[in-house]
Amino acid sequence: MKKLLLLVCAAVMSLSASAQAGDKALGAQLVFGSETNSLGFGVKGQYYFTDHIRGEGSFDYFFKRKGLSMWDVNANVHYLFDVADKFKVYPLAGLGYTNWSYKYEFEGAPVIEGSDGRLAINLGGGAEYELTKNLSVNAEAKYQIISNYNQLVLGVGVAYKF
Repeated sequence: MKKLLLLVCAAVMSLSASAQAGDKALGAQLVFGSETNSLGFGVKGQYYFTDHIRGEGSFDYFFKRKGLSMWDVNANVHYLFDVADKFKVYPLAGLGYTNWSYKYEFEGAPVIEGSDGRLAINLGGGAEYELTKNLSVNAEAKYQIISNYNQLVLGVGVAYKF
């Protein structure tokens, strides 16, 4: 009897788990950078290593504002906590590469322009809500620790799981 009860519990738990090891997702996000003080657009790909551990690769481009534009590429790991039905929260940690370009023109002065790229450490967290079995929305905040240029990145996005 105990074995049957254990088997039924395991079956029910596996049905309620929405993200299974091996699942993949693609998504898009709207982002805001605190240091660039500009909006941007990003794309992301996710892979579920286990039911709770997910890897994410992303690319964000921040629109040019006051002569400054920026993009970043990130590789982060999320640990998903089931808070409620269809609702998860997660801390994140990872690495990134940021690149910013600038061009300043002042009347009567030479043009100042250039670009620079640096490695970053990403720390943050987010929340995700499943609209359907395959479609979810999320909100995320991550702090990019970059030599002489730390930035908070806020984002909202959507992802399709397949």
